[in-house]
Amino acid sequence: MKDKNKLIQILDLADTCIRASSDSDAISNILEKTNELIPFEAATLAIDTNADFSLTAKQQIFTQNLSEDWQEIYFQRKFFNQDPILSAVSNTDSAVDWRSAVSQSENVSSDFKNLSEKYVGSDGLSILVKADVGSTLLSFVMPEGSITPEHSQLIEYIAPHVHEVFNRQGENMRRGLWQPNLSARELEVLNWAKEGKSNWDISLILAISERTVKFHFSNIFKKLEVLNRSQAIARAIHYGLISV
Repeated sequence: MKDKNKLIQILDLADTCIRASSDSDAISNILEKTNELIPFEAATLAIDTNADFSLTAKQQIFTQNLSEDWQEIYFQRKFFNQDPILSAVSNTDSAVDWRSAVSQSENVSSDFKNLSEKYVGSDGLSILVKADVGSTLLSFVMPEGSITPEHSQLIEYIAPHVHEVFNRQGENMRRGLWQPNLSARELEVLNWAKEGKSNWDISLILAISERTVKFHFSNIFKKLEVLNRSQAIARAIHYGLISV
């Protein structure tokens, strides 16, 4: 009965991932269900828009119960440049045991070892999923001595499902990771441009001058690093700033 119940939990988690958007509430729900199968103490999900994963900014990560102090230290000291876990997961499709990764690394400073052990401990499991659309890292802080082969199998099964969640619409959508920050008015202007409206049309619709519309387009082009309307619309759709 125990195995049957676990199978039901696994299938329910997979179904939850398939139906989930990339909104924070949905991701929290996924982590809660994952925690019922893998008893982690803290979790980090990190995304990149490239298949060759790199972690350089806090905006890339979604965490649960992870020390804020450790996150600040990690990025301030650029520990991502020497993190043995990141190196290990980049070279395999399988789950990586933290202790094994650290023991095999020769380029880890004592500062990193001492601080990481203080804030997150020495036991954990991580896995990296790579695809053309980008990559996703799952990393779980585990209670000391608790990791089993079954935990590794579970994270290997779960990871591709979680990876797909970040490809969907929502506040944590992968392609919007580095998106420019357009104002609400700029988005309005761009949406009407997508509908084929001219500057004059947009000025009438929004009750602003045509000169102001041109000013908004000038700012939009700069933020999106494009030269014309067509490019701006295409790039905004790519980032998920406006819908098709």
